[in-house]
Amino acid sequence: MTVNDTTNSLTTRIIFGNNRKPQSEFHYRNLAEPVESLDKESMDFLKEACPKMMEVPHYGWKYNDKDEVPFESHSILPYFPWYVFDHGKSTYRGEEVGEGGFAQGVPGMYGNAALLDISSMHPHSAIAEVLFGPRFTKAFRDIVEGRVSIKHEAWDIVNTMLDGKLTPYIQRVIDGEMTSKDLANALKTAINSVYGLTSASFDNPFRDPRNIDNIVAKRGALFMIDLKNEVLKRGFQVAHIKTDSIKIPDATPEIIQFVMDFGERYGYTFEHEATYDRMCLVNDAGYIAKYKSAEECQKMYGYVPGDNKKERRKMDGNGHSVPDSICI
Repeated sequence: MTVNDTTNSLTTRIIFGNNRKPQSEFHYRNLAEPVESLDKESMDFLKEACPKMMEVPHYGWKYNDKDEVPFESHSILPYFPWYVFDHGKSTYRGEEVGEGGFAQGVPGMYGNAALLDISSMHPHSAIAEVLFGPRFTKAFRDIVEGRVSIKHEAWDIVNTMLDGKLTPYIQRVIDGEMTSKDLANALKTAINSVYGLTSASFDNPFRDPRNIDNIVAKRGALFMIDLKNEVLKRGFQVAHIKTDSIKIPDATPEIIQFVMDFGERYGYTFEHEATYDRMCLVNDAGYIAKYKSAEECQKMYGYVPGDNKKERRKMDGNGHSVPDSICI
């Protein structure tokens, strides 16, 4: 292949090689139904890729005195009972679900609002569903996880990925011909390309003809509805959900840990991105907020969320530092 080939063509070759009809290995399921069996190769892959999701079967509150997830029947994978897709419209637990993701907000003023964000939600939805079959999903996961390892310059790990295809580029980073950020961004472009192709209306190697309801985005959206309900059940507000993130006012370390653990049971990793001292949610999309200081976060959690560490500071009229506000 040449530099004149498109991103989509290059990504397709990296993951599928010369296989022009990889769909014969793809997995697809009705997300509303429990999964009673799975082939050994997929099971082995998921136990390595999503260990917490596969740690124990998924079952409802009726079993083992659990009150964690809204399942009714034993299932190998998490599922979403009561989900209905009918003539292009999706509903779940009384909510209408957009085909690209779930977004919902309750406008108002909030304090001590924790922003928790899923790392690469759509890619990890595809991985947790073994969407391209175990062989090709492993290649896709190598790209997703490889990007993280490249950012951390963990070259010993990156060298083992994609059958060593990244090794020549690692040497170029070491030699100063390119940066690790350049290489990570190249993989990010490929990762984003994959999601677009799975949901495309035109024929391509990533498109499964059975996938009429955009299973990658839908899985994440249904998960966020489950998460919202579980947080509300525990006595907390949910001020805002925006596809792959949730904002919880007056969040305690306990509810933050619950969200992280709950995400892992579905194959997702949450990051505590920021805590806002005050936040005004204007509508479903826009808000104005003021970061909590790093010192206050340290006292509250024993650590400082990423954006609070990077927070820019300015001086007030009395010479005191004041956190900047943000408008999104």
